[in-house]
Amino acid sequence: MLRKTLLFASLISPLVLVCPPAALADVGAGGKESRDASMQEQTPRVNINTASAEEIAAALRGVGLARARAIIELREKLGQFTDIDQLLEVRGLGIRILNENRERIRL
Repeated sequence: MLRKTLLFASLISPLVLVCPPAALADVGAGGKESRDASMQEQTPRVNINTASAEEIAAALRGVGLARARAIIELREKLGQFTDIDQLLEVRGLGIRILNENRERIRL
């Protein structure tokens, strides 16, 4: 019995050194929710009715400077965006890119 206990302790002790108890406490106490909340706070948001092309290109995934300029041209043509789905009128900006960036876009 003592041998089994010593064997178990020798197998577990390196894990304690690799993963400190403070990190385990965060994971056990709703760490996933706190990580999700911090990720949402770090997500850059851009107002497509007021942002420059450089700001749009920096904030949106899959949108470069040329496509950001096309977004601004459409904004000037429309006056302003009233719905995020209006961005689908921009050539080269498909539903996949729009869906990836929905949480980053403000009107």
